[in-house]
Order: sequence, then C-alpha cells, then structure tokens
Amino acid sequence: MQGRYSVPGQLQNFNTEKGFKDLDKTAALKQAGQRIWLNILSGAAEEHPSCLCLFVLLSYADLKKFVYWSWFAFPALKPPEPFKVARTATLMQEVGDTTAAEVASACDSWRQPAMSQEEQPAASSSAAPHLPFWLLAKDTSGTWQCLPLTAWATEEGCDVWLCMADPSNNPDHPGWPLRNILLMAAKRWQVTTLSVLCVRDQRGKLDSARSLCLSVVLPSIPSDWEPSGVVGWEANSSGKLAPCQVDLGPSMDPHRLAESAVTLNVSLMRWRAAPSLGIDRLQDLKILLLGAGTLGCAVARVLLGWGVKHIDFVDNSQVAFSNPVRQSLYEFEDCLHGGRPKAEAAADKLRQIYPGVVSQGISLTIPMPGHPVVPSQVDRVQADTQRLAELIEQHDVVYELMDTRESRWLPTVLAAAAGKLVINAALGFDSFLVMRHGGPPSDATGSRESPAKRRLGCYFCNDVVAPLDSTVDRTLEQQCTVARPGLASIAGAIAVELMAATLQHPLGIDAPAAVAGEHVNHEELPLGPVPHMVRGQLSGFSQMCLSGQAFRQCTACSQTVVDQYKQHGWSFLWQALQDPKMLEDLTGLTQLHAETHARGMHHQGTKADIEKDTEDSKHAGNDAGSDDASIPDIDDDWTTL
Repeated sequence: MQGRYSVPGQLQNFNTEKGFKDLDKTAALKQAGQRIWLNILSGAAEEHPSCLCLFVLLSYADLKKFVYWSWFAFPALKPPEPFKVARTATLMQEVGDTTAAEVASACDSWRQPAMSQEEQPAASSSAAPHLPFWLLAKDTSGTWQCLPLTAWATEEGCDVWLCMADPSNNPDHPGWPLRNILLMAAKRWQVTTLSVLCVRDQRGKLDSARSLCLSVVLPSIPSDWEPSGVVGWEANSSGKLAPCQVDLGPSMDPHRLAESAVTLNVSLMRWRAAPSLGIDRLQDLKILLLGAGTLGCAVARVLLGWGVKHIDFVDNSQVAFSNPVRQSLYEFEDCLHGGRPKAEAAADKLRQIYPGVVSQGISLTIPMPGHPVVPSQVDRVQADTQRLAELIEQHDVVYELMDTRESRWLPTVLAAAAGKLVINAALGFDSFLVMRHGGPPSDATGSRESPAKRRLGCYFCNDVVAPLDSTVDRTLEQQCTVARPGLASIAGAIAVELMAATLQHPLGIDAPAAVAGEHVNHEELPLGPVPHMVRGQLSGFSQMCLSGQAFRQCTACSQTVVDQYKQHGWSFLWQALQDPKMLEDLTGLTQLHAETHARGMHHQGTKADIEKDTEDSKHAGNDAGSDDASIPDIDDDWTTL
C-alpha cells in the first residue's frame, strides 16, 4: 500500500523480559477491541475512520545483548455470524477499462489533490495522512465521486461502494482493515449487502488490475448485541501466535557492540539515579596517568568504567615478576626477557579490554628536585621536561600516582601553570591519601579572602621545605612500595570518583571543598558535594574528608613559582632541580625558617628573664616586667587539618 494513512495504536514497552512475557495478552486485546466497539456505537468511527484500524504493539529490548522482542495485534471484533464474500473480481474485470479509469481518477484525486510538479512538496513529507476508508458514488450525471463515510445517509439507495486502502498483496483476499469497517456498516448502516473496493496502488496510483471488487453479505446485528470476542495477534515467521524475536548481536561489529555496551552502563546511571549527570563531559576527557604501577592500573580500570576513551600512561620502568599479582594490567608474559616497558604494556592491555579506548604508553623519566644529574644527561632531562609539559597541555586531567614525593613536584608546577585538574593519590602501608589540587594561582590569591572563596592547596602546600631526594638513604627493602594489597584499589577508585564529582560541579576545578552538613542540590551536583582530600586507613577501616587552603609560599603551586616558570621556563626548572634550596629562598620559606627560629629563641629568652625577674622581685619586693619584643607573625595560610 503506497501513500500515507493514519493508523493509531498503542505501544507498550517493557523494561524486563519477564514483564513482556507475563502480560495478559487476552485482556490487552479485549481492551483495544472495546475501544473500537465504543467508537462504532458513538459514530466516532464515521467521523474518524482511522480509529477502526487501531493496533497494539508490545516490545522489549535487551540493549546489552541487542535482542529485540515485539508482537503486533490488529484487533478485529467477531461478528455474530461470519461475513460472506459472494463475488470477487478485479476492478478492471468488474467494470471494464473505461469505467475503471474513471474510478481510478476519482480515487486518486480524493487521496491526493492534483498538483503541478512545482507545487508538489518534496517526498510529500509534510502532506497530511489520508483516511483509510471512504465512499465512492456515481452522481446523477454519471460521474464518479468520492465522499466521506458520514455521507452514507444521503447516498443510501444509490450505487455506492465502500472503498478501503488495502495493505494486502494477496491476489484473492483483502487486508485486515476491512473486518471492523464491515461490522460498523452492519451495525450503523443496517445493510445486509455491500459493494467494497479494495484499493491497491502501483507507483502512487490506483492499479485497476490489482484492486479487488467484493460483494459482501453482512449479518444482521441486533440492537442489544455485544461483541463476544476479539482476535488479531499476529503470527510469527513460524506461523505461531507468538512474539517475534530479532537477535542483532551476531551481525554487529564486536567493537561497536563493546562501545555501545560501555556507553549504556554509564547512561543507565543518568536514566535511573542522576538525571543531570553529564556523561559526555566525562567520556570525552583526555586523561594522563603519571605512573603505571599499582595505583595507575587501578585508576585506569575505573576510568574505563566511566566510559573514558582517551587514557595515556607515563612510566620509565619495566614489568617485574612481582607486578602481575598486584597490578591488574600485567600478565606473566609481560615480565619475560627483562620485562616490557610498563607504560606500553598498560596501554596495550587497555585496548584489549576495551577496543574503543585510545591509549598510548610513553616511556619517560620525570626529573626530580635533589636528584643529581650528570652533565651527559642534561639534554635528556631537558627533553623529558619539555615532553612532560606538552603531555600535560594536551590532556584535561593529570593523575599523580608515582612512588616518591619529589617526583610529583614538576608535574604539579606544570599543571598549575596550564590550569589543569590534578588528582593526587599516595599510599602508606595501611593508609592512603587522595586529593585534588585547587585551581591555578592568580594575582588575587594573596589577598585576605574568606576561606570558602580561596583556592584549595596542592600536595606540597603543607610543606615548609623544598622537595628533596627521599631515596638517597633508603635500603633495598625500603625502596619497594609496601602496602596492603587492597589499598591501591580503594584509593584508585576514590581518585576517579573524586575527579568525576569535581567535573560535575558547576565550578569544576575551582569547586570549594565540601562542608559537613551542607544542603545538597542533587540537580546541580548529581554526584554530590566534592571534598578536597580523603584520608583513609585500613587499620580500623576509617576514612575522613579534610581540606586545606593554598599556601602562598608553596614551592609548587604558589603565584611566585608559577610566574617564575612562565617567565624563565627551562632555566628556572633546571636551577630548581639542581638546587631545591633555591625554591625556599624564592618563596620566602628561608625567611620563614629564620623568623620561626627567632621566635623560638625569643620565647626561650623571655622564659629565662621571667624566672630571673620573679626571683629578683622576691628580694626587691616589687613586680618585674619583661620586654615585649616585636616578632612578626608567621604568614602561613595552610588551614589546620
């Protein structure tokens, strides 16, 4: 059937296969049939013939396996006695070529008013749908004309045919819409015989060689009669009255299947729990993991769970035999022949787990303050520094997951200068720290703002000394990371969730630290308030959220350090790497140490003077006063944790 016809229906989609199968199909079909019958009794079916073609569609989609279930029903009311077809012929056989051409012209004009080529809309996409039933009558002049069903009363007794847009291709039998219109004719028009034209098209025009002319005998319908049953469930491809099932999984690209399944898992969180969750904001991130060890592997796996598709690793070591049991991205084969580079092996494993991920491994040594550099390595250190700066610029979030404290200094400086979000995670034997660095420094940082408005500190903001070589005095067993096996997975998961919550906050990297007991607008904060840092211990299984403001004399993220890097670049970094004490001089920590020492000496002197004056007062019989030396306050902005 060509053309557009209005066919209303009811779509009922189920969330579970059980719900789809357990639905009372008989009751659903009966309810639809009752609606059709009421439309017949009220006359609505004559005003709106489409309501006689009501359909029911049940569906269930298993979006993980790409299996789809559906079942159509086209409700037909059972008449008190079957309809009988007295004669069947094609339109051309029934009336001859000339009259058939006249009837075809009348029907085509009724369904599609004549338009010129220029007037006809493209693909008729905006044209109103046609009515599936109408009347065909010959007027007094012998001209065939089409009329709505409501004109039956005025045309009764004339040569009137009931016309139907027929969807059937069977050469001998009409399609399903005819059943209910015949019952309506028997009930409303009280006719016992009826001429029916089943209109079938060819290239948008009535085809008189295929359209059927039927002479139908209708039963008598008593005034108090009610339908005794409804039929209409469609048979499946096996000829059984059962749902149709389509399994698209085997025919789809497995890579596309994996990508769709990963996206679905994250989308379900938004559909079911957090409607305002911005999943695209997370999935489009470019993540740089500095460190491909126990923490790096744990973080990478959780990032995949969020659907992140771009994850790069930076590491300078090889996979050792002790690694695979603790670091989830490595296998025994990676340890052979001296061990594969960790960054490369981790990136390969991510692509095996999820082919849709874009991941590369970069073997690079991060320069560290206090670690000696021989003259022959200066060019390599400079190249590594430049490469690291480029990587941080190219990524949205930087994770610092290295073993030593000083290895985090250079990435912290570079990320602060680039304004990138940094997530830091560190492990002890049974404790961990996960924190996010605050936003980049600004000229206003030094002003006395309220704590709620000031930026949060970085990993080095509670230090009053420059980072130094922490490995110089370590024995062999002290150089290995010793932590309870479950600790890295916990810290890695919290690190990723902290990033996700931060990026869902309207202020992003500048989001203030969460305050205990504050009201949470889950529409604005779909993942809840965002802490600054999380400290946890497996000993006692405790966890607490803490916060600290940025330290204006920080050796990594302060305005002074960032400005020096922006102005002098490599020359500043090289000097800091060679002589970390320079950072203390630059930021004022050296002066802070001197003032602290002076204050301590002052307190010791004051205590001695007080004791002496007290002893003297016993003999002199009068009060003794002490000097109130003017000692400047220590300018320490780090909030007590």
